[in-house]
Amino acid sequence: MTALLEVIGLQVAYGGVLAVRDVSLAVAPGQVTAVLGANGAGKTTTLLAVSGLVRARAGQVLLDGQPLLGRSAERIARLGIAHVPAGRGVFPGLTVADNLRMGLYGAGRDGSADGRAAVEEVLESFPVLRERRDQAAGTMSGGQQQQLAIGRALVQRPRLLLLDEMSMGLSPTVVADLFVLVRRLADEGMAVVMVEQFVGQALKVADEAVVLEQGSVVAAGPPASLSAEDIGAAYLGGTAAGPALPGAPRDARQRLPVSLAGVDVRRLERLAARQGRSPDELAQELLEQAIARSGS
Repeated sequence: MTALLEVIGLQVAYGGVLAVRDVSLAVAPGQVTAVLGANGAGKTTTLLAVSGLVRARAGQVLLDGQPLLGRSAERIARLGIAHVPAGRGVFPGLTVADNLRMGLYGAGRDGSADGRAAVEEVLESFPVLRERRDQAAGTMSGGQQQQLAIGRALVQRPRLLLLDEMSMGLSPTVVADLFVLVRRLADEGMAVVMVEQFVGQALKVADEAVVLEQGSVVAAGPPASLSAEDIGAAYLGGTAAGPALPGAPRDARQRLPVSLAGVDVRRLERLAARQGRSPDELAQELLEQAIARSGS
């Protein structure tokens, strides 16, 4: 099947630091590709480059053979790419209905009959959004906000859907429902690229998986072709000096509450902003580096 999206030799740098060194992948219509790897591996940055939200240093991103690099994020969205970022990114002060309208506006379809039909389809898929269409998005639960974020992307009727950590912070029941939705969208012909922390569930719905480590692809192929060592090396730090720990954990990431002084939190936020990353991602990387240096 001909690829809808092709990423070839992608490189992205923040300042002088290469966050993505060499990433290549292809996604066909009706296919789900899971992008896996530890925090700081370059997963989120890859999606941001595809949707035009960060500038690539080198490589190619093609949609139906058309080059995307150098185009504005708005133009890329109107070519049929919808991006659901990590952290949901809903407009908390706007109602559910107005958040969905913002999705139409971004796709240039606000006020059209086709746009109204797309909103109705989303409300059919997410009944809770219909019930709360006049409620401020910021007052809803995390799971409801995530449904809204995905719904806002779907009203664009994209050909390619980019999902970044859609399951973060959600209950297992909500997560299971979202994975069912992803598979249904692909079965209806949409191409989906998802960055996901729940590795086991992601691989159950994915047709292809790409494993990143330090900004490069270290393994790729159908989920059945990837060994536990392929995935475990990326998450658990396999090196040339020794074998990777076998078997990535089922959920790949386990959360540990850590308390920081307010001044340290603000320093972390400023540093993350300068690097174009989230504070959580940077904190995780710094913690992993500290543990590695300690030899624990």
